[in-house]
Amino acid sequence: MGNPKDEKKKMDSCKKDLQGVVKKLSQKIRSERDEIQDLLDERATIEAKKEQTQEDKDRLKAINTRLEVLFKKIMTEATSSTKQIDLMLKKQLPSDKNDLKAWQKGFVGGAVDLFKNDPGLKIGNQLFFGADVQVIKKKITLKLTYKF
Repeated sequence: MGNPKDEKKKMDSCKKDLQGVVKKLSQKIRSERDEIQDLLDERATIEAKKEQTQEDKDRLKAINTRLEVLFKKIMTEATSSTKQIDLMLKKQLPSDKNDLKAWQKGFVGGAVDLFKNDPGLKIGNQLFFGADVQVIKKKITLKLTYKF
């Protein structure tokens, strides 16, 4: 079993690295996120009309198609970030089972909160990331939830 102070330093370093990956992901998807917000606003305006013209219906179809394309782009970025985080975890996590248990307690909650609380990774309750960090398996799963 490693020195608890050294493990704490490694854990803090890993959290800091993870925070950098989250920030990069947030910046990479900024334009898509902004476009999604604009499209959702436009769609809400059209859907609020009591009577929709054929042009409105066509526009709604185009909006929904574009939202799917943007969602796929965001998922591509998330997948890339996931691979980067998995590699980082494989390098930094200890091999000792007792140390891994300490990491499970001290690292997972903070890592999940990074994704949950980053304002650049969500649009209201319509688009947000969830993270499942599995220290024992040395991997992270990012789940993008969206309601369009």
